Amino acid sequence: MKYTNSNNEPTKVRRTEKRGSIKKKHGIYMAAVSALVIAIVIVFNLFIGSLPDGTLEYDISEKGIYTVTQQSVDYLENLDKDVHIVVLAQEAAIDERISKFINNYAKLSSHITLEVIDPVLNPTALETYAAQENNIVISCADTNKTRVLMLGGIYGYEDGLILYDPEYAYYGQFKPVALDAEGQLTSAVNYVTSGETNKLYLLEGHGEAALGTTASDAIAKSNIETASLDLMKEGSIPSDCELLISHNPMEDLTADELDMLVTYLKTGGNVLLLLDSSEFANFNVLLETYGLQMQNGIVADAENYYKVYTEQYGYFCIYPVLSASDSVTSAITSDALLRFSHGLMEITPLRRGAVVSPFLTTSDKGLLVIDDNTTLEGQYILGATSIETFDNADDTQSRLTVIAAVDLLSDDIPTSFSNADIFINAVSLNFGEVQNLVIPTKSLDVQINTIAHPGVWSILFIGIIPLALIVGGLVYWIRRRNR
Repeated sequence: MKYTNSNNEPTKVRRTEKRGSIKKKHGIYMAAVSALVIAIVIVFNLFIGSLPDGTLEYDISEKGIYTVTQQSVDYLENLDKDVHIVVLAQEAAIDERISKFINNYAKLSSHITLEVIDPVLNPTALETYAAQENNIVISCADTNKTRVLMLGGIYGYEDGLILYDPEYAYYGQFKPVALDAEGQLTSAVNYVTSGETNKLYLLEGHGEAALGTTASDAIAKSNIETASLDLMKEGSIPSDCELLISHNPMEDLTADELDMLVTYLKTGGNVLLLLDSSEFANFNVLLETYGLQMQNGIVADAENYYKVYTEQYGYFCIYPVLSASDSVTSAITSDALLRFSHGLMEITPLRRGAVVSPFLTTSDKGLLVIDDNTTLEGQYILGATSIETFDNADDTQSRLTVIAAVDLLSDDIPTSFSNADIFINAVSLNFGEVQNLVIPTKSLDVQINTIAHPGVWSILFIGIIPLALIVGGLVYWIRRRNR
């Protein structure tokens, strides 16, 4: 018996219609899902775009150039006065690194408001803020104090939030080499919110050396005003002198100058001496009055010396022991570097109330090299304070700080060593309200990673690994194709 397909045709039609209906529903479902996904993506992008700048940004730069250090974070957490920061520049002229950092900085305190004003669109702004284009104005209404900063400066010559290479700048090109945004901003905020200005005097008239860029910048960032003082010309120490510094004098004090310094200390004055000579009789008298005696010789250290510099300096390039109990060095965690220092020994002070506290010393293997034939072993003091507290209602103190290493302030010593921190701590402790807010610049130099011994590594990374990837990829592709 034969059967025709006529009886099956309705069934086939129904099946075809059913499959078509399923495909149509599936298409509608996929279209709906796609539309929903697109809508979610659009809404998500709108939400992300509405977030404040920097909310989802993370600083992965090697030196953390966009990250505010803990020192500034702690300071800004305790800020109790409103500060207004105004950037007077066209947005296109603001380096992206500065822009990002300032935004991150302003977010750390509710007392800081940030405003960017384009002086081209608002030509009266420069007159209003008494500043120039590409300046930043930091002000505090409570103290009525203002500080103006520059967006860009020349490294070693001119301050700025970003510093350019002076050699390139000479030819009209600007190559950024360092970022000093945090140091400049924190110093400025501290200045405009603080009360009275602190002042120190730099002694002159004895061939004193200049402090150098590193030390001068540290003092400026601490908002301490400086002035020069020639005792023979002035005849006395000014009443507003909170600290007197003598840095590397080439000549001795006169008897009259010695009397002035002793009188100044007896009445609660503060003196910081950086000396490297034992031949100055009157300076020696001042030291011995407060319990310190300069030794005749150069200090070396057979234990704490930098072996990498042995060929240049032998045992004379040392890393001193930093006291964990003295305020000058207790918070410092990195080593210092000193070269060809002189040594001090503690003796009974002529001022019976003076108490000597060393903060820099050699190890027990210290050496005092007097000449080619005479070397004395022992522990020698390289830096110390002698504090006398007076029996009065205010517990007034005088402080004599002595550092027998003028090399401490040499500009050729890298900032990775703690020399600058030691100096500014020794300075700041003479001012009751001064906080050590000296934050070093961050280098923008690009560090190129190189392989020290490229023989085997070159073969591995340039030959073996790429070849293995190519061969593996071909094998995988061929196997997939033959399935």
